[in-house]
Amino acid sequence: MKEEINDKLRLHAGRILLGGTGALLALSVVTLGAGLLGDGPAVSDIQDNAVVQKLEGDLNDARTELAARHTALLAQLPGVDIERVNRDRTTGRSLLLGLTDSSASSRTVKEQQALLDARYGFLDHKSRVLTEFVPEWMTATGATKGAGTTYALADLDMHVSRVQGLNYSYTGVARLDPVRVGPDKSSAAKSEFVVLAYSTSQDGTATSLDAYRASGKTRDALVGAGEEQSSPKPNR
Repeated sequence: MKEEINDKLRLHAGRILLGGTGALLALSVVTLGAGLLGDGPAVSDIQDNAVVQKLEGDLNDARTELAARHTALLAQLPGVDIERVNRDRTTGRSLLLGLTDSSASSRTVKEQQALLDARYGFLDHKSRVLTEFVPEWMTATGATKGAGTTYALADLDMHVSRVQGLNYSYTGVARLDPVRVGPDKSSAAKSEFVVLAYSTSQDGTATSLDAYRASGKTRDALVGAGEEQSSPKPNR
């Protein structure tokens, strides 16, 4: 298992290293080309050599830093159980869906709080996910006036945030897209983003849970960033 983890991490870190150096090389070419175009034939060989030497020095520094980060990453992760991480991500997805399906429920806020409290033994009356997230989510999605907007999970980016002994902690960002708008919501319902944080024990049982609904401003920024990444780049 340790060898498999290291192989995967070397491949991933190698891609990071290659991408970083490639980006710097591209920047070098652009910078050098801009200088040549700006000064025209009058640019001397000495000036050219100085620019090239500086760029090569920057590139070598970047390679050294990336290599150091790569080594540090490999040193930290040999003990991480990749199979458990994959299993725990499934747990996180179930936790998320258990929280957000209340938007399409006819339950009241108190009934939803009681349901989650009974389902997850680690929650109590002080849990922020019960006292803040549930009321805010149900209000924003129209569920406080009956069945609100139904959402489908469109994307979930989940990562290990901490490993402490046998306990693993995770954070993630989920995008949920509206698929059926409730009667009290306009047809222009927007995507929702939820930040999820949770921990698991060795057997995969969830031991803590918290969730935050992204504000309208943050949501619009995330949607815009996603659309920008997915739109085709114009040919230059």
